[in-house]
Amino acid sequence: MKLRTALVIGGIFAAQLATAQPVPSATTSPTSLQDEWNFSITPYLWGMGVRGSLSHNNVSKPVKVTLGDLLSDLKFLAMLTAEARTPQYGLYLDALYGDLGKSVAKVVGRADLNANVSAQLSMITLAPNFRLYSSKTSHVDGLIGARYLGLNTKTTVSDSALNVSNQYKITENITTAVAGVKGRFNLGDSNYFVPFYVDAGGGQHSSFTSQAYLGIGRAYDWGDVSLVAKNVYYNFKVSNSNVDLNMFGAAVGVTFRF
Repeated sequence: MKLRTALVIGGIFAAQLATAQPVPSATTSPTSLQDEWNFSITPYLWGMGVRGSLSHNNVSKPVKVTLGDLLSDLKFLAMLTAEARTPQYGLYLDALYGDLGKSVAKVVGRADLNANVSAQLSMITLAPNFRLYSSKTSHVDGLIGARYLGLNTKTTVSDSALNVSNQYKITENITTAVAGVKGRFNLGDSNYFVPFYVDAGGGQHSSFTSQAYLGIGRAYDWGDVSLVAKNVYYNFKVSNSNVDLNMFGAAVGVTFRF
């Protein structure tokens, strides 16, 4: 009796589910959920300079690297942002990789020293996001994610006359949680808009980081072109030293949508 009752209840429940399924029509297709996904990729160039300080045992030394210094030592550079999203949710990526190298020769006393310095910098922000506000002229997304900073430096000092060589390496990998907002405001009925982004967070090595940009852009049928002022800030402790870095400069990007 119990088995028969269970089968009857199960049949009624299955019938209710079947009648509740949406019926494809002229305005709704089985692939409508797939059609909601939109993708974009934005290669960009960021003309940044670096300012900050390095403190150890209450002694602070300034850090200053100009855009000219970076360009003269640059070996390879790649920057891009990308996003996949539905009308309500998305996944945002901002990635940067730079490879720098420099050779210096100097006579110290009777020694003819040669120094080769190389540095690789990786910075990746990955953040799921959700739509907080949307209208015909603007939208605002909230985001919660993480930022990774990877720094690898290698210095080789050699004396060709004595055939002596010493190598020094520094490797740091810092991951921080970040939260913030991003979006854009259209300027009236024109094709111009104001893009914006701001986040902040902390994590490993007592670190604090923030990133922000604000600028102007123009929309086209195939995508966007934008010019922004971008800033990334880092403060962290490593090997009993406190590192304070501020990276700031103009960035221009081209967005392709598909």
